[in-house]
Amino acid sequence: MVGPLLLDLSRELGVALGQAGLLAAAMSLPWALGAPFTGLLSDRLGRKPLIVLALAGIGVSTIGAAFATNFATLLVARFAAGLFGAFGPASVMAAVGDLYPPERRGMAMGWLNAGFGLAAVAGVPAVGIVDGLFGWRWAFAATGAVLLVLAGLVQAAFPSLKPGHAGSSLRQTYAAVLGTPLLGNVLTANLLERSIFNAAVLYLPPFLMLSYGLTATDVAPALALVAIGTIVGNTIGGWLGDRFRGPRAAIFVGAQLVAGGIGLVLFGVTPGLVVSVVLGASFGLVNASSRPAFLALGSELSPRYRGALLGLLSLTNQGGSVLGSSLGGLAIALGSYGTLAVLALCGGVGAAMLAVPLARLKLAREA
Repeated sequence: MVGPLLLDLSRELGVALGQAGLLAAAMSLPWALGAPFTGLLSDRLGRKPLIVLALAGIGVSTIGAAFATNFATLLVARFAAGLFGAFGPASVMAAVGDLYPPERRGMAMGWLNAGFGLAAVAGVPAVGIVDGLFGWRWAFAATGAVLLVLAGLVQAAFPSLKPGHAGSSLRQTYAAVLGTPLLGNVLTANLLERSIFNAAVLYLPPFLMLSYGLTATDVAPALALVAIGTIVGNTIGGWLGDRFRGPRAAIFVGAQLVAGGIGLVLFGVTPGLVVSVVLGASFGLVNASSRPAFLALGSELSPRYRGALLGLLSLTNQGGSVLGSSLGGLAIALGSYGTLAVLALCGGVGAAMLAVPLARLKLAREA
């Protein structure tokens, strides 16, 4: 949400634009590092309490950010939001695994992932509108208030499930999780997939602006189309994951190979604005179609310690954001967008190859 607010924040708080951008990292770092441990807690304490804690904690921290009088205070507020945020993703993904049977889990994961696309299409622009009308402080306050309302709704209406294995020790839990067959393939494939996705999303706007002389306002509709492609891809991927449960890993393999090829063309050539936008939307659609089946597969690798395993998967989600932005920036700095195109291809092919052995993996039975 800080993207639309950066200019106003840098002006009012007297910091450089690049320094203001550290607000995103301040939230992502504790979010990523805390995910494995909060996944373990969700197995012990249950999914609902941690989801409520995440929403309420981010809400209070975000409202607190609205009252920041200097950049350091704002940085602390965003760091606190990241700490609370770590309690959410693994618990939500594990709850999907708990509440939906395997034959419906792909579509459920698709709807879960569609939230990211909706955030890009509706959430971030809404923050920008509030900022434009009332200022950045109201943008933080309004977002925090919505999160607190959502926390109350989850507390009132979300199903309460008994903790899975509260008696298991930390050592027993992680010994079991780390002993999951081909876990390294799963985590590394997810890391590469998230890396190329985040790199493409982050560097597509400046690519379009530099290649076709667009302004920030001009590029907004193109980015909305990419986000819509991602939403459609999640829906298709959810249907495929439920329709073809056996070859879920094969869906991921095929989608990543195609996404890597599209990424190569997207950043490697400039065939015209319309074609580039179509390629961007196609990349979002194809890449997103791999996510629901892959997450459903991840939720079935260790039903006994689902939260702990998905916490590790959540760690690679955030790690992919850091790796994608870093490697993408390095590729552009050392070469050009053509280098980023090759990086996208290598990421897609690498993720696909790592997932090939998963197609032959026998999954554990549900508890």
